[in-house]
Amino acid sequence: MAGIYIHIPFCKSRCIYCDFFTSTNESDMDTYVQALCKEIVLRKEELANDFVKTIYFGGGTPSRLNKNHFLQIFETVTANYNLSNEMEITIEANPDDLSHTYVDMLRELPFNRISIGIQSFDDQELKFLSRRHDAYEAIQAVKYCQEKGFN
Repeated sequence: MAGIYIHIPFCKSRCIYCDFFTSTNESDMDTYVQALCKEIVLRKEELANDFVKTIYFGGGTPSRLNKNHFLQIFETVTANYNLSNEMEITIEANPDDLSHTYVDMLRELPFNRISIGIQSFDDQELKFLSRRHDAYEAIQAVKYCQEKGFN
C-alpha cells in the first residue's frame, strides 16, 4: 500500500512559526494546479505496482483551493493510479476557511478526514501566532465538521 502527499503551498497570510514552503500569492493557484496534475501523471510509474491507500493534502493551506481545483486533482489521480477501495483522503484546513458552504463542498468530494490547524484555544496565543481565527471560530469549525461526518 502506498500514500500520496500533495503539497498546496498557498496561504491567505503567513504564520510566524511556519517553516514550510508557502506563498500568499493566490493568483498562481490555477497555474499551480495544472502543473501539479502534470507532475501526478509523470510520477505514476513510481507507484504502478502499488495500491494507493492514503492521499494527504498538506501545505500551506490546502483549504484555499476551490472545488474545481480539487476535481482536477482527483480526476488526474483516479486516472493514473490504482486506488484502494478503502481510501483515507485528508485535507489540512484552517478553521476560518471551514465555513458551512466550504465543509459542505468538501463533503461532496472524496475527502473523509480533515486535519484542522488549531494551534491553541487561547485567543491571545492565536493572535501572537498570527492566526486569523479565534478560539470560538475554531470550536465551531470542529463541531460542524463532526456534524458532517468528518473525523
